[in-house]
Amino acid sequence: MSLILLPTILWSAKVCSSADALAKNFAVTLSTDTPTQGQNVTTTFDFDLDSPITGGTAYYSATLNGLGPFTSTANLCDETAKTNDPCPLKAGHHHEESTTENTVTGKVVTQISWYDLQGAEILCAEITTKSS
Repeated sequence: MSLILLPTILWSAKVCSSADALAKNFAVTLSTDTPTQGQNVTTTFDFDLDSPITGGTAYYSATLNGLGPFTSTANLCDETAKTNDPCPLKAGHHHEESTTENTVTGKVVTQISWYDLQGAEILCAEITTKSS
């Protein structure tokens, strides 16, 4: 008898925004529930804003197989421009998509947090992927 081990990839995406975050009705999804290594995966943010956002900071934190966190920051307007939703982010509904290649093996936990120029939280998402 032989045993064949197949790759298993699991993911989850959840909102970690506080109750007073500026983005309302925030939802985060991934394009597939079974991403494979080397496959492009699209992350989608859908949210509503009561008032415009003229700028801010995007914070990223990630762990790989429990190592890290590895952190970085970016100008919020530079990041949203990549999703064809440039600043100022207008009041109303927003649909933002970002596509990246799934390149790692193991468990990756990524937290994405956006803050406006005054330091108020806009949104927070935590995305976990696991491949073996």
